[in-house]
Amino acid sequence: MNIKDLDDDVARRLKEQAAAAGLSVQQYLRNELTRIASRRSPAELVSGREPMSRAEFLAIRQRLRDMDAS
Repeated sequence: MNIKDLDDDVARRLKEQAAAAGLSVQQYLRNELTRIASRRSPAELVSGREPMSRAEFLAIRQRLRDMDAS
């Protein structure tokens, strides 16, 4: 996944947040994107779609931790 045309201030802020968390920017963004994906969007709330289950979320989080450890 590539993010093009990211505002410089946004990129700087993400680097600061990652550093504060003791993570690389890539690790930080993986964690944040996983957290976002585990929630229902406003459109999903309206449509009644179920969010990612807790078990699915935990399995993905463990895979990310395993990737970070290697």
